[in-house]
Amino acid sequence: MVRSLLVPLLLLLPAHLSSQESVWDRWDAEVVQKLNTAGEAGYMTEEEKKVILFINMARHDGSLFAETFLETYMKTNDLENSRYIRSLFRDLKKLPDLLPLEPGEDLTAVAQGHAIKSGKTGHVGHIDFNKRFKPLMGNPYQHVGENCSYGYEEAIDIVITLLIDEGIKEMGHRKNILNKSFNSVGVAIRPHKKYRVNCVMDFGRQTRSSLNEVPY
Repeated sequence: MVRSLLVPLLLLLPAHLSSQESVWDRWDAEVVQKLNTAGEAGYMTEEEKKVILFINMARHDGSLFAETFLETYMKTNDLENSRYIRSLFRDLKKLPDLLPLEPGEDLTAVAQGHAIKSGKTGHVGHIDFNKRFKPLMGNPYQHVGENCSYGYEEAIDIVITLLIDEGIKEMGHRKNILNKSFNSVGVAIRPHKKYRVNCVMDFGRQTRSSLNEVPY
């Protein structure tokens, strides 16, 4: 009965992961449903919703995410065990259970604007970061952050490559995804002039009363 709850999610996943039933068998279906916080967010595409799901799964149980999705991804893509991947395994193994990120329509709007503009101009990075977030700072967000990904259109590729953060000295993308202070997120995946596609994740911290969070 519980297993059947995963069927709608499995139908939305890339074939190379949805076929790996053993990966999903180790996850409790009811927990996955709760981590799918953006499931009813009508302002997001299905792939954008999946980005949030995978982020929340990594935040909820880092060890299990490493043993299932990360290991499967490495084998599927024939990735070498670099120092960045080894450090990711270590970080996920010691990660405490973090609250899932809730989708924010305001953060999504900021992410959409940046993804669309970057895509049209071919720019990369966090141009006009402070200007873009200024209307949201103080109320409702006390703290914000941003990740940008280029060349990947599937959620699992976006999330895992940013978690690995190969070649990024401070691993800032990984830190944003696993930052315990963040509790909200917006995601936008749009075409990109130079890299074909780009994904922008905008993170925020607002009070629980604003979020109406219900711990599970």
